[in-house]
Amino acid sequence: MRTVWITLFCLFMAALALGPSLLSDKPQADEKIVIISPHWDGIKREFGRAFEEYYFRAKQKRIHVEWLDIGGTGEVRKYIGQRFAQSGPTDGIGVDILFGGGMDMLPRMADANNFEAYPLPPELEKSIPPAVNGQPLRDKQNRYHAACLSSFGFVYNKIVIKTAKLPEPKTWDDLGRPELRGWVTCGDPGQSGSLHAAFELVLQAEGWEKGYRTIGRMLSNVRACNEGGTSIPRDVSLGQAAVGPCIDFYASAPARRQGATHLQLVVPEGISIATPDCIAMFRNPRNREAAQEFINFVLSETMPNGDPGGQRLWYQARGSAGGPKDYDLERLPVTPAVYKRGYPTFTVNNPFEQKVTFQYDGKKTGDRWDTLNLVWRAMFIDVQDELWDARKAVIEAGRDQDLGMELPRPPFSEAQLMALAKKFITPDERNALRNRWSAWARSWYREVAEAARGNRTDPVFSPAPLPEDVDAPAAQPAPKPDKR
Repeated sequence: MRTVWITLFCLFMAALALGPSLLSDKPQADEKIVIISPHWDGIKREFGRAFEEYYFRAKQKRIHVEWLDIGGTGEVRKYIGQRFAQSGPTDGIGVDILFGGGMDMLPRMADANNFEAYPLPPELEKSIPPAVNGQPLRDKQNRYHAACLSSFGFVYNKIVIKTAKLPEPKTWDDLGRPELRGWVTCGDPGQSGSLHAAFELVLQAEGWEKGYRTIGRMLSNVRACNEGGTSIPRDVSLGQAAVGPCIDFYASAPARRQGATHLQLVVPEGISIATPDCIAMFRNPRNREAAQEFINFVLSETMPNGDPGGQRLWYQARGSAGGPKDYDLERLPVTPAVYKRGYPTFTVNNPFEQKVTFQYDGKKTGDRWDTLNLVWRAMFIDVQDELWDARKAVIEAGRDQDLGMELPRPPFSEAQLMALAKKFITPDERNALRNRWSAWARSWYREVAEAARGNRTDPVFSPAPLPEDVDAPAAQPAPKPDKR
């Protein structure tokens, strides 16, 4: 008996020495690929599983897809920038692929030499148009590519709207109506890439002056902003809010998975366009061949060996042949042919047939991404209480049509914003500017509130402080009260 126990102990110690392969029935991988992604877990699991299965059939090698979860788009950008700042001029960062996040943020990262060019195989390149609605679907130098498309709008709870006798929201302006005060939910656009993209679309479609007011009036109806965008459809679905801005698949997922037919997604015609999500190979990847094959897989409808590609995973219904197995992803493919194949799907929108009434400028979005995040954080998120109180005073005074439009007035011109975006600002300078802007916003909101209460005359607008080399516009008076 003693001999048996000694033998078992020796076998156990040998297993520990040789690693987990002898303690697990899962075959060990021959290769590994490391991917940074802000995508939700359903996307990671479906693409990880499908690529591993394809790779084994095509290469007769087992590969393991390792996902690095850094957080949302903002955290991903910061992490990548810090890692490359610590590396040598030609070194990599031990990661192969960036998968996900709006493609608007990639030009600056590419110009910083974060990515390695990868021209697609000719047949694959032919299957994807160079642009949709004026938006490029690939970098001219092949440093990054569009992997899928997303549209932006808002989601509302039909039961809450009807029960509370609220106006049915149909446009972005409707989210700022006084009747919806306290019924709107939102997240921090500085933490959520999808919310940032939605707000940018409003700015570009309506213009800087009107678009900024539209966003400000909506946020003045929000009691407190959540951190990200994923909580919005949850809060609306549970009836904790009536409406909130939302990316398309965040809203459609509860309806498909849980039968949430009380939710209604609105993508305002002419205001919202489908924008691309990205995929790119990092400079000096740890497994270049596998990284290139993963890009091919994500962008393909069908692989050379006949396996279904990633474009079908985005589009098809869960459980259908060639589609995802466990999660409905419900994203828009960048391959136009997929929409015409008759695959089982819940998707009804075809972005390649979408009518757009304005010219979206992706470069402008990328150039001012960080600066706009700073503006929104300082002018809205940090001073939410003051904004909320001021809007309350304005509505109670019956002055929502004059002071209510001045309350979320742009702090400076769009030209000044773009000039500031071109400047290099250190972290300390950013923090100092954020504090100065928050103080300015608090002061302005209080002045508007006091004017609404009749405790002072209408305030004279003075622009928010800017660095000395960015000119400020002349002060302008607020409009006279509406006498109606």
